[in-house]
Amino acid sequence: MPIWKENILGLVPEQDWLSIGFNPTRQNDPVDGLFDDVRTDNLVAYWQTIAAEYQIPMMAQFHAFDTEAQTTFRVPVDTHYIEKGLVKVKINQSERMRALVRSGVREDALYDYVIRDGARLAEQVITRSKVAKNELMATGKITIKENNLNLSPDYGVTEDQTAFELDLSTDADIPAQIQTIVDAALAKGVTLTGLQTARKNITKMRNNAALQKAVNGNIGAGALLSNGALNDYLETEFNLGRIITNDLTYGAEANIREDGRPKITTARYYPDNKITFFATNPAGRLGSCAWGDPPEATVGSLTTATSSVENPYVYIDQWTEDDPKVLWTKASALFIPVLYNPSSLWIATIKGTESSTRSAQTEPQAESATKTRMASK
Repeated sequence: MPIWKENILGLVPEQDWLSIGFNPTRQNDPVDGLFDDVRTDNLVAYWQTIAAEYQIPMMAQFHAFDTEAQTTFRVPVDTHYIEKGLVKVKINQSERMRALVRSGVREDALYDYVIRDGARLAEQVITRSKVAKNELMATGKITIKENNLNLSPDYGVTEDQTAFELDLSTDADIPAQIQTIVDAALAKGVTLTGLQTARKNITKMRNNAALQKAVNGNIGAGALLSNGALNDYLETEFNLGRIITNDLTYGAEANIREDGRPKITTARYYPDNKITFFATNPAGRLGSCAWGDPPEATVGSLTTATSSVENPYVYIDQWTEDDPKVLWTKASALFIPVLYNPSSLWIATIKGTESSTRSAQTEPQAESATKTRMASK
């Protein structure tokens, strides 16, 4: 039989939540290969360290003996908004407990239902981090415009890095357009190493006459390039050896209908009208997603748990209210994507297109999905 804290049905001991960990890395998420997840107890200090480490090296100067050394500077970092990256979501656990008990669910099975609810809440928090990473890839910034917040941390990605336009039509000179972007990055001391876009844009490039001729000669015009042939060409000619496609979607928001069931609006993580050219570090990373301590980690009883993993990415908290008598379960995290080098992103918009980020509303089949309004999943 499960051990309920304070003998309250559905109230799980803190050490049980903390022992789960909730790893934010997913094997099938392309952005996780570019931004790893790092746990830190000080987001500001971590960002400052990263900014100083990954900028273009500055040169010191020769000095005569007995002369004062030249004073250098620290790389400016926008720390004003870093610790505003608090993401949280909660669910009324009492409603679920009452429904399960009325359905005849055994008490030992109730524990599993509560744990799964907590895991789903944690997944929603983690999904918000994926949305932020992909927004950084697509725009060079992230926007936090929800729940009365309107923030936009400055990553130092300049307007000239995001103002490119690419024509992917059949007769366009795509190699020349790519060369323009590569040269612009080189002028800032950056050698581009890859690109990310939607799969349909890769297909357009495979159908482009200029690329077909560049790979197979004049007689190759009109013959669709294979993915392998295109990848080899981009790597050989432009050093773009890492081609990433991202067509994954998530539940962006939900509206509860009169019958109590939600309609979920889905959205793309990465818009289909963008191509992002990037330069990674030797480890193949563009940056990190820094995870810190939300208020729940420093206020309340979570810090007194006796058996837990060290520094979980997402905290699960539970509490009760007396009037009305309700048990709540909440997932929360403090995180911010960190870009190693502002000059590592060069973003182009596909000519003549608009982003189709949202799709038609869908109705989830899982019963548990009807219990929360999802801000981000």
